[in-house]
Amino acid sequence: MNEEKLKIIYVALDSLDSNPLFKGMWKYVVHTGERIEISLYIRDMTLKYVVETRAELREQQLPKLLSVTGIKETIIIAGKISATAKEQLVTNGIAYIESNGNVFIPKKDLYIWIDSNKQRPIAKENTGRAFTKTGLKVVFHFLMNEAFLDMSYRQIARETNTSLGNITNIINALKQLNFLEITPDGKLRLRQKRLLAERWIEQYEHRLKPAIEIGTFRFESEDDYRNWKRTQLENKKSMWGGEPGGHLLTGMLKPTQLTIYSLENRHDLMKNYRLVRDEKGYIKVFRKFWTYDDYRTNVAPPLLVYADLLNSGLQGNIEAAERIFDDVLKNRF
Repeated sequence: MNEEKLKIIYVALDSLDSNPLFKGMWKYVVHTGERIEISLYIRDMTLKYVVETRAELREQQLPKLLSVTGIKETIIIAGKISATAKEQLVTNGIAYIESNGNVFIPKKDLYIWIDSNKQRPIAKENTGRAFTKTGLKVVFHFLMNEAFLDMSYRQIARETNTSLGNITNIINALKQLNFLEITPDGKLRLRQKRLLAERWIEQYEHRLKPAIEIGTFRFESEDDYRNWKRTQLENKKSMWGGEPGGHLLTGMLKPTQLTIYSLENRHDLMKNYRLVRDEKGYIKVFRKFWTYDDYRTNVAPPLLVYADLLNSGLQGNIEAAERIFDDVLKNRF
């Protein structure tokens, strides 16, 4: 069982103790494999929930979460939940608890809604290095291919265009978070890969992605927009992500918003693909931040396409993301 998940759960449950509404509450956590259930005994009532745990829950993640079978019998326990996400959980009648003691329990005979507590950190460990902008780039390489972990720190630094000091800090942070272990023969290996991928996806959207944006464009010709697949992206220098990447990987979607990851500069992008700068355009270009490509030459790595689609919050994109997970990523994580 994931220790980080349990830490989030226990911190959140303990935060309720200082509230008179929960005086005398009895709580019991049961975990079998990856499934976690809690029972709360309060005011002569026993409330039983299946737990969905998140370090941070944002509105982009909700469509997939709301589609889960039996979601009404689920409680969300998170370190932090965005204001918009909380509004949607309340609207849909889904219980939640935050680590700061904010809580929503919409039972017929027990309706509790508290949303006045300030955010607080779950723990004080110096583990943030794994999810800085630099950390996210390095972790992405580890998730794509664990062979990077067989390299020396100096080799990892060279292959990921990162300083040696940063590699040391990132690997130490991953160890503290229980995402890395040392095997009996002395090798580093990832642990809890699926959870690490989930954390990466959450952090990528609001930490790394804004920092690597090159610009927003449109095609000079509307015909090029309608026939975007005819655009010959420069081999390994520019690759489709987001909706076009999802379409090429699954055959699903009719892309309206186009995403490109590229090593080309603005001038070359505009020249090579007949693009025009347009703040309201339908093409978003981001700086390609990885050096290892093991999939198709014109499509970004499936994990990145999956992240783009999932973080969009659009139902059709989420369905395509789920197909990518089932077809490509499931066996990796």
